[in-house]
Amino acid sequence: MANSPNEFPVFTKLDKRQASLLFSKFKYYLKDFEITQEISNIEQEQAVLLEICERIEKRRIYFHIFYNCKMGELNEGSLMCFWIIKLMPFRHKSIPTNELNSKIALYLLNNLVFYQAKKYNRKVNISSSINQNLYYSFRFRDISKEAIMALAESMIVWKINQKIIYPYTIITW
Repeated sequence: MANSPNEFPVFTKLDKRQASLLFSKFKYYLKDFEITQEISNIEQEQAVLLEICERIEKRRIYFHIFYNCKMGELNEGSLMCFWIIKLMPFRHKSIPTNELNSKIALYLLNNLVFYQAKKYNRKVNISSSINQNLYYSFRFRDISKEAIMALAESMIVWKINQKIIYPYTIITW
């Protein structure tokens, strides 16, 4: 068992195959966003997208080492949203960068949550007020990676015996 820092290999840059696979995800998500939002000509900063991909891969390794588990699609997508908000890789000549990247991140988060809910036959708890609050938070608040992961998880609910059961116990004070 590795317990000393020198027993772990140093993270190196992603190879071209890995980067290409991750870039294809961004391209797919962005094209879908452009179509549904009726926006075209969104520019991408490739160097920033590569950095986002590398940061997600580093976190995947972190989950493996410290939690002995896979990161999962929900957490991976949440991280993607976080880094889009922080590093703002997308630009458009007529839309403020902060606004565009926040909307792309929110769009990705919503799609991710709906995809995961459908995949596991669960329900989604997202209202327009939740979306407005998230959009505001993405634009103007300092929100952590872990907070976005927790939010994504909490937006998915289970339906058992006609009762809605949330993934976490609701604490009353």
